[in-house]
Amino acid sequence: MEEKHVDIKDLLSRAEQYCARAERCASEVEALLKKHGATVQQTDEVIGLLEEHGYLNEARYCQAFVHDKVAFDAWGKRKIQYALRAKHLPDSSIDAAIDAIDLTTYKANILALWKRHAADTPDKQLRFMLQRGYTYEDIRLYTRIETEENDLCE
Repeated sequence: MEEKHVDIKDLLSRAEQYCARAERCASEVEALLKKHGATVQQTDEVIGLLEEHGYLNEARYCQAFVHDKVAFDAWGKRKIQYALRAKHLPDSSIDAAIDAIDLTTYKANILALWKRHAADTPDKQLRFMLQRGYTYEDIRLYTRIETEENDLCE
């Protein structure tokens, strides 16, 4: 099989367009470049240029990813953490983004999911919440607060 030559300028252009449409991380760009036949050396060079020009930023990507998963998908901290680690992002960026989660939204997500599955058995309810990435401590804390508030209203 004949190996075709891929121009670095073409790869950079494709990667810039890819990054301009949405926040991306290096592993996503690496997969795109590999699909277009880039060598390891070309991939490293393009990723370096993208970082230099501000198209790629690990901390910014982590912040956007965490925000979207909490706001739109109601994921818990653990599930988000595992997803970001799977993208080979540094723990420092992941931890900083998770620490910046809006606790009001996070608590509201826990309460909404807990109420949505109120018809389930408590064990099934808990397993569902753990699967969504919430910690046992957060579930217990926020659902207890919700229960205490209801007791005060009665």
